[in-house]
Amino acid sequence: MKQLQEGVHYTLPKSAAEKLAEAKAAKIKEINDAYTAQAQPLIKEYPNVEQQTWALQDAEAKAYLAWHDDQQGDAPATPVLDQILAGRNGDDGTETQHDLCLAVVENADMFTQFQQLTGRRQRLVKAVRAAETEDAAKAVSW
Repeated sequence: MKQLQEGVHYTLPKSAAEKLAEAKAAKIKEINDAYTAQAQPLIKEYPNVEQQTWALQDAEAKAYLAWHDDQQGDAPATPVLDQILAGRNGDDGTETQHDLCLAVVENADMFTQFQQLTGRRQRLVKAVRAAETEDAAKAVSW
């Protein structure tokens, strides 16, 4: 805000660069919101702290299942899955390590397929960042 004379203020119109920056920020938010909305059904029931263990769960499950197929040597260490299984089974559960590993891999495969949308989100954000005009930024759509 500028002051022309004492007590009188005015606002300069936004520059083209300011308008472009605002349009880019708004479009990136729109893209991220659309991406998140599509991810929500996959992750809605899982707290963030559990999601942070997914890669480890997947690696342990795949190692265990590979061993289970031929049972050569000792079973691989699965400390995370061991604890999950103990919690899932409680004192009288019947779920096996094999059952748990199959469920983990199934969920991981589903989430892996979703990563195509992660790539799409990244491509669209890149296009927005490369836009040289406000109209070009606004034209990018999910």
